[in-house]
Amino acid sequence: MKKKLSLILAASVALGMVLTGCGGGGNENPGKALGDTAAAAGESTEAAGNTGGETSGADTAGFMIDVLNADIQTADVHKTSKDYTVPTNIYDRLVEIEVDDAGASKIVPSLAENWEISGDGLEYTFHLRQGVKFQNGNDFTAEDVAYTFERLLTVEGGVNTELLDQVKGAAELIDGSADTLEGVEVVDDYTVKVTLKEPFAAFLSCLTAPGLSIYDSEATEVAGDQFGMDPAVTVGTGPFRFAEWTFNDHLTLVRNEDYWNGAAGLPGVVIKIIPDTETQTMMFESGELDLIDLDFVSDAADRFLATYPDQIVQGPRVGITYFTMNFNIEPFQDVKVRKAVQMAIDRQAILDALYGGRGQVEHGIYPYGLIGFNDGQTKISYDPEGAKALLAEAGYSDGFTMELAADASASDTVTMALEIIKEQLAAVGINAEIKNYDESTWLETRKAGELGSFMSTWTADFNDPENFIYTFFGNEEKTRIRSINYPDTAVMARVSGARGIVNEDERLAEYQALEEKLIHEDAAWVPMYSRMHLWAVSKRIENFKPVWSGVSDRNYYGVSLSE
Repeated sequence: MKKKLSLILAASVALGMVLTGCGGGGNENPGKALGDTAAAAGESTEAAGNTGGETSGADTAGFMIDVLNADIQTADVHKTSKDYTVPTNIYDRLVEIEVDDAGASKIVPSLAENWEISGDGLEYTFHLRQGVKFQNGNDFTAEDVAYTFERLLTVEGGVNTELLDQVKGAAELIDGSADTLEGVEVVDDYTVKVTLKEPFAAFLSCLTAPGLSIYDSEATEVAGDQFGMDPAVTVGTGPFRFAEWTFNDHLTLVRNEDYWNGAAGLPGVVIKIIPDTETQTMMFESGELDLIDLDFVSDAADRFLATYPDQIVQGPRVGITYFTMNFNIEPFQDVKVRKAVQMAIDRQAILDALYGGRGQVEHGIYPYGLIGFNDGQTKISYDPEGAKALLAEAGYSDGFTMELAADASASDTVTMALEIIKEQLAAVGINAEIKNYDESTWLETRKAGELGSFMSTWTADFNDPENFIYTFFGNEEKTRIRSINYPDTAVMARVSGARGIVNEDERLAEYQALEEKLIHEDAAWVPMYSRMHLWAVSKRIENFKPVWSGVSDRNYYGVSLSE
C-alpha cells in the first residue's frame, strides 16, 4: 500500500507543527430556520489571517467574483455542516448527483468509476478511478477513502458522523471500543469494500454529501489542526485549489490544471466577504460582482427580477418549510384539532407575502425536486370554515390558546410568518401567543421535546426521502428532539424498516404510503411550502447552475466567462 512509510514521517512532522505553535456532530443537521442561509457561518474560532499566499497581491484578472455575507469557519467538512462552497470545489466525493435540464437527478461516478452492491444490500464494492492525483501531487488510492471515513468518525470537534452511521463498526469507533472501522476494507490500491451493519438503500446518496469529501491521508495528517484553516495545507482532488484566505475579507480559489475530469473553464474565483447586502447590490449593479444569491438580498429580489430578467438563474430549493404541533401538549393529541390547524393556515398567502410566490405549497414530507416526491398525493385545502367545524367536533368551538415558539436569532422573515399564522389561526378561534426564546433556550427546549408550535425549514443533505422522513419520524428520540412527539411506534418502525428495502420501487412506494399516513391521516405536522432559489449573474458568466439541493453553496466547475 502507498503512504505507509510516509504516514509515519507525516506524524512526526505533524507533532513538530504542534510543538512549534502552528496549531490552528453524528450531529444531526439542524436544518435552517426560514430565511437563514448556509453561508451565514458566523465567526471562526481562529482567524485564518492572510494564509496560503499564492495569489496575495497577484493579478486575478479574469477570475469570477463571488460574494458571501459572512466568512466561513473552516474548509474541513469533518468540522462544519454548513460551509460547503470551498469544499464543493476543492474536493471530490466517490459519487455525485447529476441533474438534467428536466430536473431529474441520478447518482453518477466520480472518484469511484463503478461499484457493485451485494444482493442483501450489505456490501458495497467500489472500483476507484486510477491516475487521479491530489493537488499536492500525491496519488489517490483506496487508503485515502478508508482514512477519510475513519477520520470523520474520530476527529476532535467532528460533525456529519451520521452520514456513516450505517457502516459496520462506526458506533464502536466513535465510542472508542474499536480503533479501526470494521466495515471498511482496502482490498487493493483501487478497490475498497464497505460493509453496512444493516441494509441502507440511501447509502449511495449519502456518499454524495459534501461531508464525505475524500481527503489525502498523508497531507491531512501533516496539516493537523491547520487542515481546513490554512489553504497551503488543505488539498483535495477537486477542480480548484484553495489558494488564499484573508479572514473576513476574501477567499481565493485557483483552477487545478491537472484535474482528472478536465480543467475548469474558470481560471479562478475570488469570494469576497461583504456582510452589507446593500453594498452587495450596488457592487453587482456596478459590475464588481459576477454572482449574487438573492436569498441574501430578499428585499431587492423583485427589483432584480424586473431589472435583470435575462440574468436570473433559478432552481428548486430541495427543502421543506414545516409547522409543528407537539403531541404532548393539549389539545394536539386530538387529530381533529391537528387537521383543523392544517386547514386554518393559508400557506399560499404566506408564500406570496414573504417570497412573491416563488415556490410551491407542499402537501407532504418530501419537497419538490427530491427523489420520491409525489405530486399526486392528497392535497390539504385552505378551509377556515372546515377548520371551525372540526374544532367544534373536537369540543373546542370556543377555540383554545397555543404557543408559537420564536427563536429570537432567526430572521425577520420568520417573525413575519409567525405573525401571519397568528392572524390566520385567530380567524378560526385559536389564540396563538408568540413566545420569544433566545437561541440556546429555543434549541434546548426543542431537544427536550417541550417546545410549542414553531416553523422551520429542513433542506436536503442528500437526495433521498430517507433524509426527511427518518429525520423527523424515524424513532421516538428523533420525533422527541423535534418537539413533535409523534406517538405511533408502529409507524416509526415502518419508517426505520423502509431504509433497508433493497428494491427501489418498493421502497419509494412505502415512503409515499408513510407520507400519506403521517400527514393526511395523522396530521403530524403542517407542510408549508418549498421555495425557488434565485441568483443574479453578470452578463459575462455562462453556464452557472445552482447546486442541486438549493443550498447557498456554489459549484464553479462548468462555469465559464464570456470574455
